[in-house]
Amino acid sequence: MPTKQVIQLVIVPHRPAVPDEIAKDLAPAFSILQKAPGLQKLWRGKSSRTGTRNEAYAEFHRVLQPAMNGRSITRTAHALLEHSRFSDAEHLEQTLASPAIEIALTKVVEGGVAGYYSQFGKVVSGILDAEEGCDGYFISPLIEEPQDQLLLINWKSVDAHHEEFEKKPGFAACIDALKEYYRVFVVPWHITEIYKVEL
Repeated sequence: MPTKQVIQLVIVPHRPAVPDEIAKDLAPAFSILQKAPGLQKLWRGKSSRTGTRNEAYAEFHRVLQPAMNGRSITRTAHALLEHSRFSDAEHLEQTLASPAIEIALTKVVEGGVAGYYSQFGKVVSGILDAEEGCDGYFISPLIEEPQDQLLLINWKSVDAHHEEFEKKPGFAACIDALKEYYRVFVVPWHITEIYKVEL
């Protein structure tokens, strides 16, 4: 029986006050992962949450260090490849070749997935295709919760999204097109410095 390809998003908490901590601590685990049967490609990057790049945030993490030593991976999400015209390998590759990937885990209202995709195709995809700061997108349902969608958007920079696109009428049009399908309002974050790991 043929198996479906999936993309897995793994989020690992890190302590900004400890440079390269994740790379050092997780090197043995990533070495095992890179040899896993069935793994086709692997990318790594850094989360860049808005409003967290200041001295107070760094100091907060410095003080918090003793409580963070037993950290664990907090979330994983698997999304199907080839689920729709927005989740093919070309869309994924285009999105991952990005200086700043917006990640929006979208919780869709019960029974609203078809409408969400319809509005994304009618309104949002055209706006993003025309936006010069955007170079692609990928969207697919989560295997763990098919009602919820993983939306990845390739931005030229975090500022191209937050400082430029969000001030344009197209941003409001995207929200208006999808808002009736949101179970909760989406709060996205970004991954920067993403690179493909050689297997």
